[in-house]
Amino acid sequence: MIDMLRKVINKSERGQAIIIIAFAMVGLVAIVGLMTDGGIMLIEYAKLKRGLDAGAIAAAAQFRKDFTGEDLANAAQEFLILNDSEAQSIIIYRCKRDYETNALDTTVDGTEHDDTLCTTPRRKLVRVEAVRLVVFGFLRVIGINSSSVQATAVGEAASVDLVLVLDNSPSMAFETDPDGDPLFADPGDDPVVCNAADNCMPFKRVKDAALELVDRMFFPYDRVAVVTYTDQPPYTSRTASDVAQELTADQSDVVDAIAQLKTFQPPDCPYNGLCLDRSPGYYDGLDCFEDNFVAFGDPTACTGSDVGSALLRAAIEFSRMPVRTDSFWAVLILMGGPANAGKLDNDPSTPTACPSATWFSAPLCRDSDIPTITRHTNTSPSYDADDWARDNADYVANPVTGQGATIFSICLGEYCRNYPYGLSDSAENLAEYMALTAGDESGVDVNHGNYYYAPDSAGLSQIFLDIAANILTRLSK
Repeated sequence: MIDMLRKVINKSERGQAIIIIAFAMVGLVAIVGLMTDGGIMLIEYAKLKRGLDAGAIAAAAQFRKDFTGEDLANAAQEFLILNDSEAQSIIIYRCKRDYETNALDTTVDGTEHDDTLCTTPRRKLVRVEAVRLVVFGFLRVIGINSSSVQATAVGEAASVDLVLVLDNSPSMAFETDPDGDPLFADPGDDPVVCNAADNCMPFKRVKDAALELVDRMFFPYDRVAVVTYTDQPPYTSRTASDVAQELTADQSDVVDAIAQLKTFQPPDCPYNGLCLDRSPGYYDGLDCFEDNFVAFGDPTACTGSDVGSALLRAAIEFSRMPVRTDSFWAVLILMGGPANAGKLDNDPSTPTACPSATWFSAPLCRDSDIPTITRHTNTSPSYDADDWARDNADYVANPVTGQGATIFSICLGEYCRNYPYGLSDSAENLAEYMALTAGDESGVDVNHGNYYYAPDSAGLSQIFLDIAANILTRLSK
């Protein structure tokens, strides 16, 4: 009887062991599955996140004028596929509120609204969410066939703060008379007349090209300012750079400011001279200089290329509130000749850029280092308008000691390479320096732009559009 009982107990223990082992095997498979399939989920999440980061940047890069919601979604999906992370669902979020009215756009365009992306000032922000299904291998044993991973990423294309610096000196009217000499003022080039008719050439084409560029900007995310070499009406006795339009996100204000720009016309000379022998306001080089120097003690009324002051005003625009340190800062400067104006000896606010002795030389406001260009410090007696312009170009471009903006320069016309006084290519040398060298110093990374030469105004439109395209390629981050 006892032996029989022992046999029954031994069989029962063996049956329990089998059950325990069976459960242990299932548990072991579950643990291995959790580790393996859990690792797969982490890998798939990392791939999804990596693809989503790239997709968000790609979507933001489409966030420009005339974009559609489908453009954003397609760009994000393409980059997910390229990263082997195609998602089962993808949602694109952006701010869909009108900048001026704050009204919500409910149009179905492939994107959803997210109020947190409606920043002040506006930024080109896109948030992308995606879900990917992960199919399990080991966890199926315990009835878990799959699970989803979800990730989100925010992409941004930098907004643009652009300052247009336009040469509106008297030479910008020298091509108005089709039968005249483009290097010198002719009676048919009178700025009083062509300003009234808005047909001063080549300045009219400069304005048209600038308007085309502005039309490519994405307002209200981008901002534009307009600075001119000389002041606008009412005219004064001296040329002085002028901010025709402060940095603004209002496209209509920028367009109006450009449309109203005039070439500089010196004040009427109060003394008899050749400048009074022609139509009112017409000036004639040295005669105007002599008369204005006697009348006003300020011969800068006869020159109009204070490049240094214009660059300084452009640099200051980037400090205008609200300051957008996360935007792309750029200066586009168009010049039609060398720097020939600046601050006088009696102006204590800035370094002297036009020593009195240089006013009676040719060219005006230039030192005697012709036929070469020698850089001087602002404590040198030879510090001139060209030095003044280069110093302020350094301030615009250097990110450590200045503003860190990118300069694109255009030199227009015969004065760039065939200036009749002094070094023939001094204008082109300055323009190349501004775009390609300004701000350089050891250990400083300067984001340089490009230099363009336009032999005449016919090619200005394409150059302005090339610069606009160049700016857009630098925006994703």
